[in-house]
Amino acid sequence: MTTLMAEIAQQPAVLSGLRKFYTSPGAIPSKALRALVKQWPPTVVFTGMGSSMYAAYPAQAYLTAHAIRALVWETGELVDHHLKILGPDTLLVVVSQSGETGEVLRLLDALPNKDGLVAVCNMETSSLARRANLLLPLMAGRPAPVGTKTYTCAVAVLMYLAVAIARKPLYPLTQALMHAIEAQEKIIDRHDELTPPTVEFFNKPHYIALLSRGADLASVYQGALLFKEVAKMGAEPMSAAQFRHGPMEIVDPAHRYIVFARQGETKPKQKAANGLLRLAGDIRKHGGRVLLYADLPFADLTNVRLIPVESVQMGLGTLVDSVHIQLLVHDLALRAGLEPGSFRFAG
Repeated sequence: MTTLMAEIAQQPAVLSGLRKFYTSPGAIPSKALRALVKQWPPTVVFTGMGSSMYAAYPAQAYLTAHAIRALVWETGELVDHHLKILGPDTLLVVVSQSGETGEVLRLLDALPNKDGLVAVCNMETSSLARRANLLLPLMAGRPAPVGTKTYTCAVAVLMYLAVAIARKPLYPLTQALMHAIEAQEKIIDRHDELTPPTVEFFNKPHYIALLSRGADLASVYQGALLFKEVAKMGAEPMSAAQFRHGPMEIVDPAHRYIVFARQGETKPKQKAANGLLRLAGDIRKHGGRVLLYADLPFADLTNVRLIPVESVQMGLGTLVDSVHIQLLVHDLALRAGLEPGSFRFAG
Protein backbone atom coordinates (compact mmCIF):
# COMPACT_ATOMS: atom_id res chain seq x y z
CA MET A 1 0.00 0.00 0.00
CA THR A 2 1.34 3.43 -0.92
CA THR A 3 1.63 6.20 1.67
CA LEU A 4 -1.12 8.17 -0.06
CA MET A 5 -3.44 5.15 -0.15
CA ALA A 6 -2.93 4.72 3.59
CA GLU A 7 -3.88 8.39 4.10
CA ILE A 8 -7.02 7.95 2.02
CA ALA A 9 -8.02 4.84 3.97
CA GLN A 10 -7.62 6.62 7.33
CA GLN A 11 -10.18 9.34 6.59
CA PRO A 12 -13.33 7.63 7.92
CA ALA A 13 -11.69 6.85 11.27
CA VAL A 14 -10.22 10.33 11.61
CA LEU A 15 -13.56 11.96 10.81
CA SER A 16 -15.31 9.71 13.33
CA GLY A 17 -12.96 10.92 16.06
CA LEU A 18 -13.47 14.52 15.01
CA ARG A 19 -17.26 14.10 15.11
CA LYS A 20 -17.12 12.80 18.68
CA PHE A 21 -14.97 15.73 19.77
CA TYR A 22 -17.07 18.48 18.18
CA THR A 23 -20.37 17.09 19.44
CA SER A 24 -19.08 17.25 23.02
CA PRO A 25 -20.29 20.20 25.14
CA GLY A 26 -18.08 23.27 24.86
CA ALA A 27 -16.04 22.09 21.86
CA ILE A 28 -16.94 25.44 20.26
CA PRO A 29 -17.76 27.70 23.24
CA SER A 30 -20.66 29.93 22.22
CA LYS A 31 -19.92 32.77 24.68
CA ALA A 32 -16.26 32.93 23.71
CA LEU A 33 -17.21 32.91 20.03
CA ARG A 34 -19.77 35.68 20.50
CA ALA A 35 -17.25 37.81 22.41
CA LEU A 36 -14.81 37.89 19.47
CA VAL A 37 -16.76 40.52 17.51
CA LYS A 38 -18.72 43.68 18.33
CA GLN A 39 -21.77 42.75 16.23
CA TRP A 40 -23.69 39.49 15.91
CA PRO A 41 -24.07 37.80 13.56
CA PRO A 42 -20.69 38.81 12.20
CA THR A 43 -19.41 39.03 8.66
CA VAL A 44 -17.43 35.79 8.38
CA VAL A 45 -14.28 35.76 6.26
CA PHE A 46 -12.79 32.32 5.64
CA THR A 47 -9.23 32.37 4.36
CA GLY A 48 -6.55 29.83 3.51
CA MET A 49 -4.37 28.60 0.68
CA GLY A 50 -5.12 25.62 -1.59
CA SER A 51 -7.28 22.93 -0.04
CA SER A 52 -7.52 24.93 3.20
CA MET A 53 -9.45 27.58 1.30
CA TYR A 54 -11.56 25.16 -0.76
CA ALA A 55 -12.76 23.40 2.39
CA ALA A 56 -14.69 26.56 3.33
CA TYR A 57 -17.20 26.49 0.46
CA PRO A 58 -19.78 24.26 2.23
CA ALA A 59 -19.64 26.42 5.38
CA GLN A 60 -20.01 29.57 3.29
CA ALA A 61 -23.04 28.13 1.48
CA TYR A 62 -24.61 27.14 4.80
CA LEU A 63 -24.14 30.57 6.35
CA THR A 64 -25.42 32.54 3.36
CA ALA A 65 -28.47 30.25 3.26
CA HIS A 66 -29.15 31.52 6.79
CA ALA A 67 -28.69 35.17 5.72
CA ILE A 68 -25.26 35.49 7.36
CA ARG A 69 -22.62 37.23 5.25
CA ALA A 70 -19.72 34.88 4.51
CA LEU A 71 -16.77 35.27 2.15
CA VAL A 72 -14.02 32.88 1.04
CA TRP A 73 -10.73 34.61 0.29
CA GLU A 74 -7.29 33.38 -0.68
CA THR A 75 -4.89 34.47 2.06
CA GLY A 76 -2.26 35.84 -0.30
CA GLU A 77 -4.80 38.12 -1.98
CA LEU A 78 -6.42 39.10 1.31
CA VAL A 79 -3.20 40.22 2.97
CA ASP A 80 -1.77 42.02 -0.07
CA HIS A 81 -4.85 43.65 -1.59
CA HIS A 82 -7.99 43.47 0.56
CA LEU A 83 -6.95 43.79 4.20
CA LYS A 84 -9.09 46.86 4.86
CA ILE A 85 -12.27 44.80 4.51
CA LEU A 86 -11.58 43.41 7.99
CA GLY A 87 -13.31 45.34 10.75
CA PRO A 88 -14.68 45.01 14.29
CA ASP A 89 -17.74 43.12 12.97
CA THR A 90 -15.57 40.58 11.08
CA LEU A 91 -14.93 37.07 12.30
CA LEU A 92 -11.74 36.05 10.52
CA VAL A 93 -11.40 32.27 10.20
CA VAL A 94 -7.89 31.27 9.11
CA VAL A 95 -7.50 27.68 7.92
CA SER A 96 -4.00 26.20 7.73
CA GLN A 97 -2.85 22.62 8.26
CA SER A 98 0.59 23.66 9.51
CA GLY A 99 -0.25 27.08 10.90
CA GLU A 100 3.08 28.24 9.46
CA THR A 101 2.16 28.96 5.82
CA GLY A 102 4.04 32.00 4.52
CA GLU A 103 0.90 33.88 3.57
CA VAL A 104 -0.70 33.12 6.92
CA LEU A 105 2.33 34.44 8.83
CA ARG A 106 2.25 37.65 6.79
CA LEU A 107 -1.45 38.00 7.54
CA LEU A 108 -0.86 37.58 11.28
CA ASP A 109 1.78 40.33 11.18
CA ALA A 110 -0.44 42.65 9.13
CA LEU A 111 -3.72 42.34 11.03
CA PRO A 112 -4.76 45.76 12.35
CA ASN A 113 -6.70 44.12 15.17
CA LYS A 114 -5.96 40.69 16.63
CA ASP A 115 -9.51 40.28 17.97
CA GLY A 116 -11.97 38.10 16.09
CA LEU A 117 -9.37 35.58 14.91
CA VAL A 118 -10.34 31.90 14.77
CA ALA A 119 -7.68 29.35 13.82
CA VAL A 120 -8.59 26.05 12.21
CA CYS A 121 -5.28 24.26 12.41
CA ASN A 122 -3.73 20.80 12.72
CA MET A 123 -0.60 21.91 14.61
CA GLU A 124 -1.66 23.21 18.01
CA THR A 125 1.78 24.68 18.81
CA SER A 126 2.02 26.64 15.53
CA SER A 127 2.24 30.42 15.16
CA LEU A 128 -1.36 30.58 13.99
CA ALA A 129 -2.67 28.46 16.87
CA ARG A 130 -0.77 30.51 19.46
CA ARG A 131 -1.94 33.88 18.15
CA ALA A 132 -5.61 33.04 17.60
CA ASN A 133 -8.37 34.06 19.99
CA LEU A 134 -10.02 30.68 19.46
CA LEU A 135 -8.38 27.46 18.22
CA LEU A 136 -10.41 24.73 16.52
CA PRO A 137 -8.13 21.70 16.03
CA LEU A 138 -8.32 19.69 12.80
CA MET A 139 -7.39 16.46 14.60
CA ALA A 140 -6.15 14.94 11.33
CA GLY A 141 -3.08 13.25 12.73
CA ARG A 142 0.21 13.34 10.90
CA PRO A 143 -0.59 14.54 7.36
CA ALA A 144 0.91 13.70 3.98
CA PRO A 145 2.01 16.47 1.57
CA VAL A 146 -1.24 16.01 -0.40
CA GLY A 147 -4.35 17.21 1.45
CA THR A 148 -6.60 14.21 2.09
CA LYS A 149 -7.33 13.88 5.81
CA THR A 150 -6.62 17.55 6.46
CA TYR A 151 -9.05 18.60 3.71
CA THR A 152 -11.95 16.44 4.85
CA CYS A 153 -11.36 17.36 8.49
CA ALA A 154 -11.30 21.06 7.59
CA VAL A 155 -14.64 20.71 5.77
CA ALA A 156 -16.19 19.12 8.87
CA VAL A 157 -14.70 21.54 11.42
CA LEU A 158 -15.78 24.58 9.39
CA MET A 159 -19.30 23.19 9.16
CA TYR A 160 -19.42 22.74 12.95
CA LEU A 161 -18.26 26.35 13.26
CA ALA A 162 -20.90 27.53 10.76
CA VAL A 163 -23.66 25.79 12.71
CA ALA A 164 -22.40 27.40 15.92
CA ILE A 165 -22.38 30.85 14.29
CA ALA A 166 -25.91 30.34 12.99
CA ARG A 167 -26.96 29.02 16.43
CA LYS A 168 -28.61 25.95 14.96
CA PRO A 169 -28.86 22.42 16.42
CA LEU A 170 -25.91 20.10 15.88
CA TYR A 171 -27.96 16.97 15.27
CA PRO A 172 -28.58 17.38 11.48
CA LEU A 173 -24.88 18.06 10.86
CA THR A 174 -23.78 15.12 12.99
CA GLN A 175 -26.18 12.80 11.16
CA ALA A 176 -24.99 14.05 7.76
CA LEU A 177 -21.37 13.57 8.79
CA MET A 178 -22.03 10.00 9.97
CA HIS A 179 -23.71 9.28 6.62
CA ALA A 180 -20.72 10.71 4.73
CA ILE A 181 -18.30 8.59 6.80
CA GLU A 182 -20.26 5.43 6.00
CA ALA A 183 -20.23 6.36 2.30
CA GLN A 184 -16.45 6.89 2.42
CA GLU A 185 -15.96 3.44 3.91
CA LYS A 186 -18.01 1.84 1.14
CA ILE A 187 -16.04 3.62 -1.58
CA ILE A 188 -12.69 2.63 -0.10
CA ASP A 189 -13.83 -0.98 0.33
CA ARG A 190 -14.92 -1.07 -3.34
CA HIS A 191 -11.80 0.66 -4.67
CA ASP A 192 -10.66 -2.32 -6.77
CA GLU A 193 -14.12 -2.60 -8.31
CA LEU A 194 -15.00 1.08 -8.87
CA THR A 195 -11.78 2.82 -9.84
CA PRO A 196 -10.14 0.70 -12.61
CA PRO A 197 -13.05 1.18 -15.10
CA THR A 198 -12.93 4.92 -14.39
CA VAL A 199 -9.18 4.96 -15.07
CA GLU A 200 -9.82 3.24 -18.41
CA PHE A 201 -12.58 5.73 -19.27
CA PHE A 202 -10.30 8.62 -18.34
CA ASN A 203 -7.19 7.43 -20.21
CA LYS A 204 -4.80 10.36 -20.94
CA PRO A 205 -6.90 13.46 -21.70
CA HIS A 206 -5.44 16.63 -23.18
CA TYR A 207 -7.66 18.75 -20.91
CA ILE A 208 -9.74 18.21 -17.77
CA ALA A 209 -12.52 20.45 -16.48
CA LEU A 210 -14.31 19.93 -13.17
CA LEU A 211 -17.75 21.49 -12.87
CA SER A 212 -20.44 22.00 -10.23
CA ARG A 213 -22.33 24.65 -8.24
CA GLY A 214 -22.69 25.96 -4.68
CA ALA A 215 -21.19 23.94 -1.83
CA ASP A 216 -19.98 21.33 -4.33
CA LEU A 217 -17.51 23.85 -5.75
CA ALA A 218 -15.35 22.49 -2.92
CA SER A 219 -15.16 19.19 -4.84
CA VAL A 220 -14.38 21.04 -8.06
CA TYR A 221 -11.45 23.06 -6.73
CA GLN A 222 -10.04 20.34 -4.48
CA GLY A 223 -10.40 17.79 -7.28
CA ALA A 224 -8.50 19.95 -9.75
CA LEU A 225 -5.72 20.42 -7.20
CA LEU A 226 -5.48 16.65 -6.70
CA PHE A 227 -5.13 16.06 -10.45
CA LYS A 228 -2.21 18.49 -10.51
CA GLU A 229 -0.49 17.34 -7.32
CA VAL A 230 -0.93 13.58 -7.64
CA ALA A 231 -1.47 12.66 -11.30
CA LYS A 232 0.52 15.64 -12.68
CA MET A 233 -2.36 16.47 -15.05
CA GLY A 234 -3.58 19.96 -15.88
CA ALA A 235 -7.15 20.45 -14.65
CA GLU A 236 -9.40 23.49 -14.60
CA PRO A 237 -11.99 24.04 -11.85
CA MET A 238 -15.02 26.09 -12.79
CA SER A 239 -18.58 26.95 -11.88
CA ALA A 240 -20.88 25.01 -14.20
CA ALA A 241 -22.79 28.19 -14.97
CA GLN A 242 -19.58 29.91 -16.06
CA PHE A 243 -18.71 26.97 -18.33
CA ARG A 244 -21.57 27.89 -20.66
CA HIS A 245 -20.12 31.39 -21.15
CA GLY A 246 -17.28 30.60 -23.55
CA PRO A 247 -15.54 27.39 -22.35
CA MET A 248 -18.27 25.26 -23.98
CA GLU A 249 -16.66 26.19 -27.32
CA ILE A 250 -13.65 23.94 -26.70
CA VAL A 251 -15.57 20.72 -25.92
CA ASP A 252 -13.66 17.91 -27.60
CA PRO A 253 -13.54 14.06 -27.48
CA ALA A 254 -9.92 14.27 -26.31
CA HIS A 255 -11.02 16.13 -23.16
CA ARG A 256 -12.62 14.85 -19.96
CA TYR A 257 -15.32 16.69 -18.06
CA ILE A 258 -16.10 15.83 -14.44
CA VAL A 259 -19.53 16.95 -13.24
CA PHE A 260 -20.73 16.71 -9.63
CA ALA A 261 -24.56 16.80 -9.52
CA ARG A 262 -26.33 16.56 -6.17
CA GLN A 263 -29.97 17.27 -5.34
CA GLY A 264 -29.63 19.23 -2.11
CA GLU A 265 -32.41 19.95 0.39
CA THR A 266 -34.12 22.94 -1.24
CA LYS A 267 -35.91 23.58 -4.54
CA PRO A 268 -33.22 26.02 -5.81
CA LYS A 269 -30.54 23.40 -5.16
CA GLN A 270 -32.61 20.71 -6.88
CA LYS A 271 -33.07 23.04 -9.85
CA ALA A 272 -29.32 23.61 -9.97
CA ALA A 273 -28.72 19.83 -9.89
CA ASN A 274 -31.03 19.34 -12.88
CA GLY A 275 -29.11 22.09 -14.65
CA LEU A 276 -25.89 20.18 -14.04
CA LEU A 277 -27.40 17.07 -15.61
CA ARG A 278 -28.45 19.14 -18.63
CA LEU A 279 -24.90 20.46 -18.90
CA ALA A 280 -23.52 16.91 -18.81
CA GLY A 281 -25.99 16.01 -21.57
CA ASP A 282 -24.95 18.99 -23.71
CA ILE A 283 -21.24 18.19 -23.33
CA ARG A 284 -22.00 14.57 -24.30
CA LYS A 285 -23.92 15.69 -27.40
CA HIS A 286 -20.95 17.77 -28.54
CA GLY A 287 -18.62 14.76 -28.25
CA GLY A 288 -17.11 15.46 -24.85
CA ARG A 289 -16.62 12.53 -22.48
CA VAL A 290 -18.21 13.11 -19.07
CA LEU A 291 -17.42 11.51 -15.73
CA LEU A 292 -20.65 12.15 -13.83
CA TYR A 293 -20.89 11.82 -10.04
CA ALA A 294 -24.60 12.13 -9.28
CA ASP A 295 -27.31 11.10 -6.85
CA LEU A 296 -29.86 11.52 -9.66
CA PRO A 297 -30.67 9.20 -12.60
CA PHE A 298 -29.16 9.97 -16.00
CA ALA A 299 -30.69 8.39 -19.07
CA ASP A 300 -28.25 8.45 -22.02
CA LEU A 301 -24.81 7.09 -21.10
CA THR A 302 -23.20 7.57 -24.51
CA ASN A 303 -19.84 9.27 -23.78
CA VAL A 304 -20.74 9.25 -20.06
CA ARG A 305 -19.47 7.20 -17.14
CA LEU A 306 -22.01 7.58 -14.35
CA ILE A 307 -20.82 7.01 -10.77
CA PRO A 308 -23.85 6.94 -8.44
CA VAL A 309 -23.04 8.70 -5.18
CA GLU A 310 -24.78 8.86 -1.82
CA SER A 311 -27.15 11.76 -1.15
CA VAL A 312 -25.47 13.65 1.68
CA GLN A 313 -27.16 16.61 3.36
CA MET A 314 -25.73 19.84 4.81
CA GLY A 315 -23.47 20.40 1.81
CA LEU A 316 -21.13 17.58 2.84
CA GLY A 317 -21.15 15.82 -0.54
CA THR A 318 -17.52 16.82 -1.02
CA LEU A 319 -16.51 14.37 1.73
CA VAL A 320 -17.72 11.60 -0.57
CA ASP A 321 -16.73 13.10 -3.92
CA SER A 322 -13.18 13.86 -2.79
CA VAL A 323 -12.55 10.20 -1.89
CA HIS A 324 -13.62 9.15 -5.39
CA ILE A 325 -11.19 11.67 -6.90
CA GLN A 326 -8.40 10.74 -4.49
CA LEU A 327 -8.62 7.10 -5.57
CA LEU A 328 -8.82 8.06 -9.25
CA VAL A 329 -5.72 10.29 -9.21
CA HIS A 330 -3.86 7.73 -7.09
CA ASP A 331 -4.41 5.03 -9.72
CA LEU A 332 -3.75 7.40 -12.63
CA ALA A 333 -0.40 8.26 -11.03
CA LEU A 334 0.49 4.57 -10.67
CA ARG A 335 -0.41 3.96 -14.31
CA ALA A 336 1.89 6.82 -15.34
CA GLY A 337 4.77 5.36 -13.32
CA LEU A 338 4.60 8.09 -10.66
CA GLU A 339 4.74 7.78 -6.90
CA PRO A 340 1.29 8.98 -5.76
CA GLY A 341 1.52 12.02 -3.52
CA SER A 342 5.20 12.72 -4.15
CA PHE A 343 6.00 16.33 -5.10
CA ARG A 344 8.56 17.05 -7.78
CA PHE A 345 9.04 20.77 -7.24
CA ALA A 346 6.95 22.07 -4.33
CA GLY A 347 8.02 21.77 -0.74
